[in-house]
Amino acid sequence: MKLKLISLLLCVSMLAACLAGCGSEPVKVEVTEAPAPSGTPAPTESPAPTEEPAETPNPEAEARKARFRAAYETYDPDETVMLINDTPITWSQYFSWIYDLVNQLEASYGELDWNEPRQELSIFGEGSSFGSYVKKTARGYILQIAVIGQKAKELGIELTDEQRSDLQASIDGYTEQFGGPEGLAQLMADSFLTMDYFIEQNEAVMLLNNIYQSMYGESGADLPEEDAVAYLKDNGYLYAKHILFRTVDDDRNPLSEEEIANKKAEAEDVLAQLIACPPEDLPERFDALMQQYSEDTGLISYPDGYYFVAGQMVPAFEETVLTLEENGLDLVESEYGYHIIFCPPMQGDHVMGYDSNYMPYTPKAFASAALFDAIANEWYSAAEWNVVYVNDFDQLDLNKLFYGSTDSN
Repeated sequence: MKLKLISLLLCVSMLAACLAGCGSEPVKVEVTEAPAPSGTPAPTESPAPTEEPAETPNPEAEARKARFRAAYETYDPDETVMLINDTPITWSQYFSWIYDLVNQLEASYGELDWNEPRQELSIFGEGSSFGSYVKKTARGYILQIAVIGQKAKELGIELTDEQRSDLQASIDGYTEQFGGPEGLAQLMADSFLTMDYFIEQNEAVMLLNNIYQSMYGESGADLPEEDAVAYLKDNGYLYAKHILFRTVDDDRNPLSEEEIANKKAEAEDVLAQLIACPPEDLPERFDALMQQYSEDTGLISYPDGYYFVAGQMVPAFEETVLTLEENGLDLVESEYGYHIIFCPPMQGDHVMGYDSNYMPYTPKAFASAALFDAIANEWYSAAEWNVVYVNDFDQLDLNKLFYGSTDSN
């Protein structure tokens, strides 16, 4: 059972809620949803923990719990493990993450030799072990939390009264859920987590969002449109609308030859209307005809058209878009039917995609999230140079800490 609202939220980036996990794909004919950047502007709390049913006492589980407790008590909770930009990190803070990671790995692998090089960890460097992975990952979590607090202070960013109230309401809710202050205190003790550090973690999530908004506004509203468009183009994004005349049924079986011929004639007639349209009226006329004729099931979700990168469209569609200039028109056939493709200018307030809660986000939100993620990662990278371990904690041996020897036997 975990109480950390952000838990492993920090693994890649602290910005991982709004646009992350954009795998829920709306029904549409030829477009897969554009992936969100690794970070997003408004992280949210992890779901509140749910109380697990009472378990029959398990001697093995009790022994394991005692082993973790003994490891924690190896050092004074307030002993300094490292300094991050001169901010001291205590054993209590460090161990809360070590425990989190070790507990998960042992649940999957059983007791481990934490010093044994593992092939599956070679992506982290030659000779990487689960021990080095745990320590590096724990340091990453701690570093991000510390740096966010430092940057917020440097920039004069604070929590709002509403955010403080929301956090206290969450704590009050947990207190009630787990049987009062004593029950909550026991849960936190079992997780080797202090209330102060629990609050600091959650404040970091909110502060990071506040820093983002101070730079880019709500959902990137203050990012100039030209900057959002430039980011998309620099990162290989294309943009197009289309009117689809389907030549397959819902099971992707081809229609009759006569039906297909009628679809082609209809597409050619609509294209002729668009070609005859004065340039200044073309965008509005295209939208009207798109609403009237298009059989793309994604039109409802993507009324502004599709933003995409290479490989996300069927080849015929993508290749045509690549050949068209801005405001260009063309008719192309794909395995889905005939597409009249139009490439108007990108705009910052379009619906570009949907987050994991199926809430729409715009190019401004998408670009500002990525730009801010890059800035935050620069902060974290710079802080890595200012991590100073104290009392040889960088040499901490997890085998010795958890098993009392330098191997797991």
